[in-house]
Amino acid sequence: MDKVEQVGSFLKRVASDASLGASHVSFCTAVCTAWIENGLNNPFNISRRRLMASSKIKSTSTYHRILNDLKALKYFEYVPSFHPGKGSQVLIVTK
Repeated sequence: MDKVEQVGSFLKRVASDASLGASHVSFCTAVCTAWIENGLNNPFNISRRRLMASSKIKSTSTYHRILNDLKALKYFEYVPSFHPGKGSQVLIVTK
């Protein structure tokens, strides 16, 4: 499966999952945008502030709840970075 098919497959999976709410879908869309901006390299680094702004999530507790939900559902693997300029690493799980 090429990289463009991986994005399509991931978004179809998100859209068809009835257990996800609007914030989950918005977050996944923001992550996909970051993935595309990073040349569809997997894994890639992300910024919490940038994802929150892109997904329209205002609360850090909501951000972490959504991220943890999606990790538990095996949408992402996430390796936090405590370096302010580096960003955390995300691996999008494609099936």
